[in-house]
Amino acid sequence: MANEISVSAILIEMEDGSYKSSCPDLGIDAEGGNADEAFNNLKDAVTRHIREKGADNIQLNPVKCMKFKVQI
Repeated sequence: MANEISVSAILIEMEDGSYKSSCPDLGIDAEGGNADEAFNNLKDAVTRHIREKGADNIQLNPVKCMKFKVQI
């Protein structure tokens, strides 16, 4: 069984209907024409980044995810 690392992913639908994906843990962004494409592009970019750096040299950014409401 291969080693694994868990990271966060954020998907944002842009005004033109495309998607931006982001991994704040590693500071990596990717884009795609739809949500699946953006997510797969992000997974590929994260995998490439980890393989290039070496798993022992990966430093994850501390990430806190919060959701809040504001009055409008």
